[in-house]
Amino acid sequence: MSQRITRRVAVALVLGTTGVKAAPPMPAELADLSAPMQASVQLPGTGVQMVETDARVFYLGGNGRYVFTGPAWDLWHGAALTTVAQASALAERIDLTRITLDAAELGAFALGVAPDQQPGAGQGTANRGGWVFVDPRCSRCLALLITLEQAGTPAQVVLLPIGGEKSLAAARRLHCAPSRAAAWSALIDQAADALPEPAADCDTQPLVRALITAQLLGITQVPTLIASDGRLHQGVPDDAIAWLAGE
Repeated sequence: MSQRITRRVAVALVLGTTGVKAAPPMPAELADLSAPMQASVQLPGTGVQMVETDARVFYLGGNGRYVFTGPAWDLWHGAALTTVAQASALAERIDLTRITLDAAELGAFALGVAPDQQPGAGQGTANRGGWVFVDPRCSRCLALLITLEQAGTPAQVVLLPIGGEKSLAAARRLHCAPSRAAAWSALIDQAADALPEPAADCDTQPLVRALITAQLLGITQVPTLIASDGRLHQGVPDDAIAWLAGE
């Protein structure tokens, strides 16, 4: 609710419709921005709000100080943005033929592979199935992993320690564990603290790349799932197995 209020206030400030100190007069070429707002969506990872009125589409930056008009493109999909509905649909997908995710680069675990056959940290596997981004201290994430593991659902599981220092410390222990089987078991059992301290020469760059990748993709919560066809879902779907399978 608070996000919606913030967005409306930002639009109101730009259009000069609040009861606070009057904004400077709108330039004549922007006068039609005061038309009733039909829909809006925040473009992932940008802080930019796309606003659709019955007159045109325009864009608000950050706190509403700057407004942008004219054509805009989603380069990840190679598509011109025309309506909020279209932009919202594109925001819920990632074109994996243009934006490639590499299991080895992100230090992913291979879901659907036996614990003793997990690739070494940083080695990854062929990109099988979808992607699941989890925080090692997120109970909802781990419940999801258990469900997917029991169903034999193939996916790449990426550690995304966004829960603070304790999450980051747990992710380091898991990534640098003596074996991937031990790391997977500790992840599922929420027992990362029982693993030894990471060795000084352990390469934790995959964890850094995972955090950067999440920021680029606009991932703001865990778990986040990306299906093999590029559909993106932040949170737990009603039926995660069916969702990943595209059913």
